[in-house]
Amino acid sequence: MAQCKKGPVTLLSEQFQEASGACKKLQEEYLRAIADFDNLRKRTQRDGEVSRRIAMEALVMDLLPALDNFGRAAQASSTAATTDSLQRGMDLIHRQLLEALRKHGVEEYSCAGTQFDPRRAEAISFVHTNQHEPGMVVSEISRGYACGDRVLRPARVVVAKAVELSQQADITGKDPRAAVATSQKADVLDQESESKEGEVEEPGRDSE
Repeated sequence: MAQCKKGPVTLLSEQFQEASGACKKLQEEYLRAIADFDNLRKRTQRDGEVSRRIAMEALVMDLLPALDNFGRAAQASSTAATTDSLQRGMDLIHRQLLEALRKHGVEEYSCAGTQFDPRRAEAISFVHTNQHEPGMVVSEISRGYACGDRVLRPARVVVAKAVELSQQADITGKDPRAAVATSQKADVLDQESESKEGEVEEPGRDSE
């Protein structure tokens, strides 16, 4: 039995049907991928909220003992408690708070006595002084806190600045520029005196 040849129209129709089927299949896979991605996004957001809530609850649970001790200290302050006992109680609360923060990766740091670093400190004010190098942290208003390499709150500090000439005159009662000029004049006189001492007097010059 002779096999019938397919005409060009039939071939094009079959190719169109195959392409349509493949396109429909890809469209279904695309829609499934979008649905899976949306479910993943919702699940990730939900898990993130749960993780943040768990971390917050853990932090609160670590702070509660310090809060309890603070309440006891406040209650003791209204009774006949001594100053030493109140001081010991406050020191204990401070240590507990710092320990609770360290447990969650938060560390306090100090910038006092170091060169000012704008990445870790905030300059609240400046002071003109000759006792510290310019840019040195003279004092600290409050310490800084960091979590790993990330600064949560920079330290608030007072930074040293060089004393200007006018301010030096106000402090010492003398103009430093005049002192420099006097010093330079004294150097010139010393040089002239040395040159005269080095001269050799010619014989017979006085007789002339």
